[in-house]
Amino acid sequence: MHIIIIILVIFFALLKGNWKNWEDYYPTMLYISLSTFLYEFISHSHFHLWELQETSILSLMNVHFAHNLIINPLLAFVFLSNYPSRHKKQLIYMLKWIIPFLIAEWVGERFRILTYHNGWHFGWSSLFVIIMFPMVRLHHVKKLLALILSVFFAVFYLTIFKYI
Repeated sequence: MHIIIIILVIFFALLKGNWKNWEDYYPTMLYISLSTFLYEFISHSHFHLWELQETSILSLMNVHFAHNLIINPLLAFVFLSNYPSRHKKQLIYMLKWIIPFLIAEWVGERFRILTYHNGWHFGWSSLFVIIMFPMVRLHHVKKLLALILSVFFAVFYLTIFKYI
């Protein structure tokens, strides 16, 4: 299933991404990758809240690499490439990304491609996704503010789930 997702995301990015200006989006693509890698690093030594499942083709490490280095950055790239300039359209645009993301997560959890652990559940994922998309956009336009808020949100989650 992860291979199918990778192929679909690459195809989607090729069709919908603003490749002429990809360098404008590159810092935020790195931000999303680094954020995910930090979660993996922190949770590796304690415990995961959610876990992607390995397949017969992809080891767990390769699944995480695929999501962290291909899927997440390309989705952030497409999201930012098509972000509307008019304020009235921005909320609808956010919802057009948040709702499918949550549906995909719900399906992934139902098919055991993704598992929840240690108190994490779909409600927490929903809150995370609702915060994530505005943070991706914020990082694109105000990097320092996004980094400061990211630390705040990280400490919030680390505290709630008793990492610190």
